[in-house]
Amino acid sequence: MRDAGDKSSAKVRVPSRRARAPEGILDILDMLPIATFVCDARGVILQCNQRAIAIWGRVPAPRQTYAEFAASNRHCHSDGSPLKRSMLTDVLATGVSLHDAEMLIVRPDGTRVTVSAHIEPLRNDDGEVVGAISCFLDVSERRRITAALERSRRLAREQEQRLAATYEHAAIGISEVAPDGRFLRVNEAILAITGYSREHLLSNRLFTHTHPDDIDADREGFRKQVAGTLEFYSIEKRFIRKDGRVIWISVRSSPVRDDSGRLLYLVRVVQDITERKAAEQRARLLIDELNHRVKNTLATVQSLATQTARTAPSAASFRDSFEGRLIALSKAHDQLTMHHWESADLRGLLSAAFAPYRADTERVILRGEDVQLRPRAVLTLAMAFHELITNAAKYGALSVSTGRVEMHWHVASGDEGLGLRILWQERGGPPVTQPAQRGFGSRLIEGGVEAELGGRAKIEFAPEGLRCEMELPIDVTVVAT
Repeated sequence: MRDAGDKSSAKVRVPSRRARAPEGILDILDMLPIATFVCDARGVILQCNQRAIAIWGRVPAPRQTYAEFAASNRHCHSDGSPLKRSMLTDVLATGVSLHDAEMLIVRPDGTRVTVSAHIEPLRNDDGEVVGAISCFLDVSERRRITAALERSRRLAREQEQRLAATYEHAAIGISEVAPDGRFLRVNEAILAITGYSREHLLSNRLFTHTHPDDIDADREGFRKQVAGTLEFYSIEKRFIRKDGRVIWISVRSSPVRDDSGRLLYLVRVVQDITERKAAEQRARLLIDELNHRVKNTLATVQSLATQTARTAPSAASFRDSFEGRLIALSKAHDQLTMHHWESADLRGLLSAAFAPYRADTERVILRGEDVQLRPRAVLTLAMAFHELITNAAKYGALSVSTGRVEMHWHVASGDEGLGLRILWQERGGPPVTQPAQRGFGSRLIEGGVEAELGGRAKIEFAPEGLRCEMELPIDVTVVAT
């Protein structure tokens, strides 16, 4: 590959866009099922997804910090009191994560939305906080449900502390429990949630089917209610259904007393929250995955900028080379986004990279079987193909009308095991000569395939045309189709 050579003495300032979230990150954020935004260490909002904008009711101004945005958007505590200090500011200052912090957002049209925020600091390899990622859920409905349950409890006490005539057919589980833990009454919803018959529950006690790891906390709250030292408590715990499946339930327990204050029984309102718990777990996994991808992508962009600046003879040359590499990275992100970041098609990746040169189908020949690549392989190969195509367009087969590029690939099985073989061959271009020294492009291809994928890449500067062979282990790069 013909390179301009290393010119470490050239001082080129990397454009300010290094401080922004890289191209393609917004697409990743918009794939998330929750509102999300990313900021830098100063609190400047770098990217946010459409779900965040929908909850806020407005779009943050460019380079606006979250503290400024929160103040202008009238963000306040869930009780309506003003925020004296942004929760995000505390996370950036201390590096300590924040979970389940509720706050109230007043939209420009006056509507109010209660959200539960999760804020995680982003750290570099030295452990320094370089930003944060915030995910928040609209819990207005949950707050309304909670308030409704509290109103129901008060109404029950006002109506001689008995459940209404609709007790049996209520959509939520309701049970009455004696002070000694025996079930006195259960409704149909309880039977549906637990899978047990009415007879079975009424012949057993309260904690018979509670998960062993969750018994102590519920039993302690129940004991205090019976003793009269605790009026109301709620708990989320695991429950073992009749079919053996472990589910999560939310329990709200209230005492019912006679006029003299003597405890008669306890009313327990039960909801199956298994789906909500699963959604929270998925959200945590998505946050962890996004955190990992953001840091990896930022590291890749920083490395590209540094290496490009070292070999660029001028600012204009740096801009052209750096923008081309960012565009290649963005196209790889596009391919992954279409497949929900699970895999991408090798042929589709090559077709997108060769798009400007495929008007004449004889100049670019792609032959190979259908192969799906894992995300890490997609990003590495996208950068390698970009360097090969750029070199061919400047100095090689694609720089003249008579030249062409042939690419062949197949999944082979040999003595070294199953693997993906890729061959790049240029023909009909200007004569090729061995460069005096290897440049960044060659190092990116050969080093990237080996370091990132555990494979091998070899570039040959044959007189008839540049040739590049790649071998990649299938367990790292190929997904079964």
